Amino acid sequence: MIRGRCPICSHSYAIATLADLPTFPFCSKRCQLVDLGRWIDGAYAIPDSGAPGASEPDPAGEEEVEED
Repeated sequence: MIRGRCPICSHSYAIATLADLPTFPFCSKRCQLVDLGRWIDGAYAIPDSGAPGASEPDPAGEEEVEED
């Protein structure tokens, strides 16, 4: 027995196999489409922390010095 809760509407369900709920982990096609819409709208976007290396110090920890 598989018990779960829909991540969109929090409706709980209990099914014998995953084939019994084709919209798993959602309880219905409606909740599945709501989730898809959120992805398309960018609601689940991972925030950008900036350009790589922009705030990181020099890996060697030393400044280059020119010799004459």
